[in-house]
Amino acid sequence: MDNSDDAIDRNLDTISRRLAELEAATERALVDDDPDLPVVAAAPPSTSYSEMTELNDRIRLTRGWSETDLDAALTPAQRAQFEQWQARQRIAWDRDDLVAVGIAGLVGALAVWFDATADHAVTETFTSIGRTKRMRIWERAGKRLAIDYTGPGFGGRAHRVRSAGHDLARPFEALRQIRNGEFRGVRWDHGDKAAVSVSGQFRKVDSPADALVLWAMHLAADLLTPMSLPLPGSSLLYELDNRQLRRFAHAVYLGPSAGNGLNMRSGILTPSLSVLVTEVVIRTHVHARAYTATGSPDLDPRRQTLRQELLLAANALVGAASVGKAIARFVTLDDKRRWTAVRHVNVPQLLRIGCLAVENAHGIRGRLQSNAESWDELEQLLAPES
Repeated sequence: MDNSDDAIDRNLDTISRRLAELEAATERALVDDDPDLPVVAAAPPSTSYSEMTELNDRIRLTRGWSETDLDAALTPAQRAQFEQWQARQRIAWDRDDLVAVGIAGLVGALAVWFDATADHAVTETFTSIGRTKRMRIWERAGKRLAIDYTGPGFGGRAHRVRSAGHDLARPFEALRQIRNGEFRGVRWDHGDKAAVSVSGQFRKVDSPADALVLWAMHLAADLLTPMSLPLPGSSLLYELDNRQLRRFAHAVYLGPSAGNGLNMRSGILTPSLSVLVTEVVIRTHVHARAYTATGSPDLDPRRQTLRQELLLAANALVGAASVGKAIARFVTLDDKRRWTAVRHVNVPQLLRIGCLAVENAHGIRGRLQSNAESWDELEQLLAPES
């Protein structure tokens, strides 16, 4: 059965044109005494949608009806009902859709496989940006802030994971420390937790707006360094009364060498490239398909549903590749470096998969709850009683 948009539109247009012919012939018969009426052939009865479509296509070919004009075929109320019916239907995948998903998944999987290489390239780019005059000005402006304390227990290459001021999930604590010129943190000594407060050696900032600007400039300069910034919430993990979680937060950010741990650049910015590539491939395919069929790249509700389905499938392939690589690295690395395998989990990809899954589930529920009848239900309703 051909349930494509084109077939539905052709059927509606053909029926509208035939009705217009009948109405015109009827009006002429009522007005003229001796009308020369055109012969309007009766359509043979059709028992299925496919038969009706074949009949209408033959009529269109005979009459030369090559264009469809649904605005003339339907009233506004009928058009709204038709759009509601269309929204309930979904477009079945064809070979081109499968190829597009395969290409997007392959490109995304390659990005996952070479994530370390891509992250190294991004690091070099960030380093070059960090050497610019503007960024050096921002770096100097963020000096002597309380959030940058590196005293006993808070120094070393991974000092930012121990500072709430470098955690994007704790803006209020960061701004408080900047305004008061007081560093506040937690130090662990053989399992004993000690609150640390240091003041008197940092500058204070009176205005909340100035504190926010200085914090943003400081974080921007740190983001461009090889160690970048820890993932949001990392400092909270380090302050928990759980040694394994503290070791995990410290180890994954520290990494085997400078910049090779899990941070904002390697965990969010670089992996987002594979998400972007996947989105571009699928969206280009769907909009090109719509343009080929209708002459416009705009998507109706059914094609929007198709786009969501293809995006979910393609992103799921890439997400599975990233999780598979992380598991493989976890199994093959030694105990000291095993936790660094988590950096290969593509967090943005997994978040995108979750969002798409929710959107697809919502779309399915909406179609099931639609008041519009399916074609089979309409066919049974209109079928003559035997």
